[in-house]
Amino acid sequence: MASSTHNNWVYPEDHFASNEQSLKFKICERIGCWNFSHDDWEKGCFIADDVLRIILNDLRNQARLHFEGLEIQSDFIRQASARQGMKIIAPDEFDAVIPFTIKGLVLQEVRLRNISDHYLPGQIRLRVENVAQIDRYPSLKKAGVFEMNSGICFINVKALQEQVFKSLIDKAFYVQSSAPKPLNSSNIYYVTRGSRPPTIELNIQHDILGCANVDFVPALILDTEIISIPRGVLSARFDTPFIFQRFGLMKWVNKEKENQCIDEKNRNLIWRSCSSSYEKFMFDLCEVSEERCYIRTACRVMKTLVHMLRRQHQNRAAVLLSSYHLKTVAMYCILLLTVPTSPTLPGYRLSGVREALGYFLLFLESALEKKVLPDFFLGNEHLDKIFPGSYFSKIRIKYNLFDKETPELELPVLRMKFTQNEKKSTDDNENPSMVYRPNGLLSIASIIPTKPDQACEPASWKICRCALRSSYLTQPETLDSFTCRSSRAFHAW
Repeated sequence: MASSTHNNWVYPEDHFASNEQSLKFKICERIGCWNFSHDDWEKGCFIADDVLRIILNDLRNQARLHFEGLEIQSDFIRQASARQGMKIIAPDEFDAVIPFTIKGLVLQEVRLRNISDHYLPGQIRLRVENVAQIDRYPSLKKAGVFEMNSGICFINVKALQEQVFKSLIDKAFYVQSSAPKPLNSSNIYYVTRGSRPPTIELNIQHDILGCANVDFVPALILDTEIISIPRGVLSARFDTPFIFQRFGLMKWVNKEKENQCIDEKNRNLIWRSCSSSYEKFMFDLCEVSEERCYIRTACRVMKTLVHMLRRQHQNRAAVLLSSYHLKTVAMYCILLLTVPTSPTLPGYRLSGVREALGYFLLFLESALEKKVLPDFFLGNEHLDKIFPGSYFSKIRIKYNLFDKETPELELPVLRMKFTQNEKKSTDDNENPSMVYRPNGLLSIASIIPTKPDQACEPASWKICRCALRSSYLTQPETLDSFTCRSSRAFHAW
């Protein structure tokens, strides 16, 4: 019988090698502490769960009253860092997906092309197959959800978000604001709503429990697939089938200068095929492998570093890099360094967080150098090693996550040298050949192809290429064992 990934928030745990007892302390001295107490975690999770359940219940009720056929599921799906065991500094941000379907409507995915007739990876339109049945949904029809385009009926994503879900949210909030207030003010949440389509943002205040920011996204269930995960990935005796849901996120063009390559007639019809279920599984794999726990810890360290530099406005790369960029690098490290496949050197094992950080920085350095960070789930030729036969493993077109970022970042730069002349530390006794060129990292060249040179390269990209060599982790005059492996990894590449 197929297994499902769990749906719980995951408290983040550090995992350092036994000979790295002082490493964590040294890193914290440079960039600050990234951990928080179990008590704060429990409070944050309780706020997020309690408010989401209240709003979800009202959303379901309002959908039944006002929009025929729109069925919102009874539970939300936890995702992102708080679900992946990747939170840092404070448990004050939570993300969730609100799954829904339109009962009785038969939809067909249609790949999206740009004005140059090239397919856009991960972006689709949804064609209504049983057009004769749309009269069964008069409220959705009146809201403009069904749009005829070249004689074909598609779902208008903008109308579904703005006229349907935004309306439902407004009604749900009105119900809550009109409800009798409890005599005990300690049971009251003060919620401010924001909107960053398709995300609904909630800022929640509670007099006793504190505050939390909760983002949730309505997501159409597109498909459910059962994938047999290879036994080598799970360190198990047999392959194990797992259930994965795939969602469609409303992704219409809502900015004047966004996606100019998309035909005007398609701009309100765009969905993004969401890989969140698969992403959660990638970090769940850390629970069955000590080496993957090292990578997850290294990612949290890097998130903390980037967070610190961003707050100090001292590093343009820190402004460019998002949490998702760093988690993408972590997923590539998990794939290339810990999954027993042909790209991985037989018998090779990561020795700890220090080494994991070296490879993490190596991959990031290569991505910044070539201005390309490929989406892990789009066009990844190695994805079949973990998710054989899956929807995403069949996508052959890569997508550069840096394409949607603006490289012209007008912020002051702190140029701190990432030292390349460190001396080998006394406690670093591992064979350096195991660090120089494990076969797993030879795959970086195929994963991160050189992006075609632009006629005029933005100067800020040159800064980004060297920015991650600089960090608060080390200083030239106080070299320690932490930098030794990462330096060797840079030299190797």
